[in-house]
Amino acid sequence: MTTESDEAPLVEFSNDKILERPQSGLWRLFHGTHYMIGGITFVTGSCMYFPDIYNKYPSALSIGGWLFTIGSFFFLLADLQEWWYYRVGCCCDRKYRTALETHDHTLFLHPRNSLRGRYERAEVGINFFLSACGSALYLAGSILFIPIFDKELVYGEWFFIVGSAFIYISQAWKVYRSATINIQDRHDRRFRLSNFLNDIPALGVDGFAGIGGIFYFIGTTLFLPSFNKSELDAVTVAILFVCGGTSFTLSGLFLQYRHHCTHHA
Repeated sequence: MTTESDEAPLVEFSNDKILERPQSGLWRLFHGTHYMIGGITFVTGSCMYFPDIYNKYPSALSIGGWLFTIGSFFFLLADLQEWWYYRVGCCCDRKYRTALETHDHTLFLHPRNSLRGRYERAEVGINFFLSACGSALYLAGSILFIPIFDKELVYGEWFFIVGSAFIYISQAWKVYRSATINIQDRHDRRFRLSNFLNDIPALGVDGFAGIGGIFYFIGTTLFLPSFNKSELDAVTVAILFVCGGTSFTLSGLFLQYRHHCTHHA
């Protein structure tokens, strides 16, 4: 058993505030690549659900299920990578706690030992954990979309519906948080639309991801047997799926721009 003083010293970052430390180039490369693979496979997989395609090519639904599974896996990798980076203040952060309280104390309005203080420090980590939960539910649902699990398809649809709700809530929360961050006065937590101008690429990432969650929530709901009763219904579902996948891909493109075309101190 070790104590905090026995642990390895905290790695120094160019930014003293640990919650705002920059990611490495390799971190951004892996994160952005995983996210883009997820978006592209979701768009391609969604196209397999058009009746004209799966009626002409019997393997289309199987390909669609596998593409969703692959995409969900890479989305989950990206979300877990991001959550692990921003978990500080939430959990599994023992060696960072001293640095968090030393360098970031001005960001917190309440002491760590209070309920509100614990929430202040854990908020970012909880937010990113919700995203990971949404991707995990997508992965579970996607696996059940593969035709060999056709008897469990309804369960897969419900996993996807709940996962979409998690993703929308998580992304809406991120958008809200970005509007409450005043870079001139970090103690000003009021919601201001002008705060979005501080990081427009981030707004694109989170906004389009949330929109994608809405499209898949509605589309998968209409995919349930009680609603999906005709070819026209199936076309509507496929269009909503493609819109959702396109939104995720646009989110990924904003992420590429943010990772590779903006300044990282």
